[in-house]
Amino acid sequence: MDKITRSLLDSFSIDNELVKLAEDKQFENFVNFSVISKLHRTTFELDSVFTGGGGDAAIDGLAIIVNGKLVTEIDELDDVVAESGYLDCDIVFIQSKTSSSFEGSEIGSFVFGVKDFLSDQSKLVHNSRLKSFKEIWEHIIAKSAYMVNRRPNCKLFYVTTGKWTNDQNLKAIVNGGKKEVDDSELFNEVSFFPLGANEIQKLYHETRNKLSATITFQNRITLPDIAGVKEAYLGILPYLEFISLVQDENQTIYSIFDDNVRDFQGDNDVNRKIKETLQSGKFDIFSVLNNGITIVASSVTPAGNRFTLRDYQVVNGCQTSNVLHECRNINGINGVNVPVKIVVTEDEEIKNEITLATNSQTEVKPEQLEALTQFQKKLEQYYNAIKGEGRLYYERRSQQYHSAVGIKKTQIISIPVQIKSFASVFLGVPHAVSGYYGTIAKSFKGKIFGSDHKYSPYYASALCFNKLEGHFRTGSVDPEFKKVRFHLLMLARLVSIGRDLPPFNSNKIESLCDLFIAELNDENKCIALFNKCTAIFKKSGLDLSQKQFKAESETELLIKLAK
Repeated sequence: MDKITRSLLDSFSIDNELVKLAEDKQFENFVNFSVISKLHRTTFELDSVFTGGGGDAAIDGLAIIVNGKLVTEIDELDDVVAESGYLDCDIVFIQSKTSSSFEGSEIGSFVFGVKDFLSDQSKLVHNSRLKSFKEIWEHIIAKSAYMVNRRPNCKLFYVTTGKWTNDQNLKAIVNGGKKEVDDSELFNEVSFFPLGANEIQKLYHETRNKLSATITFQNRITLPDIAGVKEAYLGILPYLEFISLVQDENQTIYSIFDDNVRDFQGDNDVNRKIKETLQSGKFDIFSVLNNGITIVASSVTPAGNRFTLRDYQVVNGCQTSNVLHECRNINGINGVNVPVKIVVTEDEEIKNEITLATNSQTEVKPEQLEALTQFQKKLEQYYNAIKGEGRLYYERRSQQYHSAVGIKKTQIISIPVQIKSFASVFLGVPHAVSGYYGTIAKSFKGKIFGSDHKYSPYYASALCFNKLEGHFRTGSVDPEFKKVRFHLLMLARLVSIGRDLPPFNSNKIESLCDLFIAELNDENKCIALFNKCTAIFKKSGLDLSQKQFKAESETELLIKLAK
């Protein structure tokens, strides 16, 4: 392994607390992260895409991206498809080798493993992660009726620490493997990428960079000077220029919507009307019917009519952006012009005011939006006020800490993790958190992110998640229990501070959370606490080998035993 790759691998392993893993496992995680981050620009757990080890069928990483979202459970798939009403899928297979050469036999084994995975009856031994992905894939195929835009795309990545030289024999093996997968007639497109050290280094460096895009912005006016705003523009973007801001070259939509707890609202009245305008071919009047898109960027570099936006977010227009993305294959869609406002500022207060002022087209009441936005911001500030032991970072905006120096990836708590952890620890519903986080938030509306809630229960539940994950990595808590981690989080709270909880807006809940947090931050007490929880689970008689734990009766049994 060359020195540059070694240095990047070491840095990555430290950031993700993987230093105790063998070098080949570190490299597999490094490659998975670099490749999948290129295809899916949002935070994800490394374990959720790692398939390496015994029974991996020569597949070290696997990702299934549905409608722009990384799906790791069948419930998530169902929720995402139900929200959108369609199914666009990309399935990604990765094989990583620390060797400095490309071996035809190894490439052949990789292709064979992929074909076996895709077959109706797999012949190779599959580990638990591959089996889980296989079930999701079969569920996707069963939902073929929703593939109204296209069949799935398949991407294969074979990565080593060497140099790809376009060797004729190896190219023939790669092209042959690509054709073999394509012959399954499952896919819209099959791509095969052999990557060497230079390519994987470049991909990893890109994960450290904030999102940027260059557009031609010809029809615009410059707005007058505004306090706290570096510059601002108002104008019209042709469809192809606009869509390049919200989706990548793989036609996957970016996670650039600032208030991502609300997320895309799916097939509501507003979105149906937008879609009907496009489907009826009324492209010329779209710009006067639509309120437009508001984009906030940290910087914009103009060069004539060419504008390069960096670190940008869509603070208003999530619904319009998603519908335009959905309708990308409509004949004549390129005739659409999109009203756009671009504001360049790093002032969070101004950005927040813009978000609140411009979100009027969706079915979210202004007071609900304001409460949600303010709560998220203050929760982030609460996290930032906690220093030293138990230091965590609340990722209110997707990838906001992605390029931050000195912050370990394991310290970052995403909104999905926050929602699932809080629901498990303090609402006591670990059986109900297996779906897409946006759907979970809706189902517990009024019980989570309440405007008068104290922030300590949210931090405490996230810290509990963080500590348990850390002890899984070190082996101080049996990793076998990771599949029931949200049930263990609930048990940890029950064992530590009891079953009966005061209201989430009371001072009493803060006192209890202080006790819970103190126990979690004491390493010996924390390990003992989680091991008590695994002992309770064992005592329950629940079969740890079963696929899912979605029954409320199972949760009630655990609560009874914990009491």
